[in-house]
Amino acid sequence: MFAAGLLGVALVALTAGCAETGALARSSDLAGTWHGTYGWVRPDLYDDEARIALQIREDGTFAATVTPNGGGNNLAKSTTWSGTVVAKGNRVTLRTNGNWGWLTLARSEGGNILYGVAHDPATESAVMLKFDRDGRQNAPAIGRGAGRQ
Repeated sequence: MFAAGLLGVALVALTAGCAETGALARSSDLAGTWHGTYGWVRPDLYDDEARIALQIREDGTFAATVTPNGGGNNLAKSTTWSGTVVAKGNRVTLRTNGNWGWLTLARSEGGNILYGVAHDPATESAVMLKFDRDGRQNAPAIGRGAGRQ
């Protein structure tokens, strides 16, 4: 009787833990190519602006290529991100394998826009991010291999 009760408590705790952390995005719901931008919440003498091409794969992983916008005072750097995608409700978290850590984004009601605010480790400032789902059928794939930071 004690063992059965203990097993029940363990199953409830395990189920609650899984529900709390969300699930890897292993479906075509988020999979595809997204294009976006980021920029400083509060502009300064310098810019921190870039374009981002984001590829979310059906296995719950992602790769992204960051390209700075033009401008002489832009602090953004060319880089790549990679990691896993976790979805819970209308929140999508990109867990990067590098300096950016976790980027938690909200998903629009229609599901085709991801947006949020994150901390850019290079400038130590808040940046706004916004991604639009690429509606083109033959959008180019991005970084199939392991990304670098």
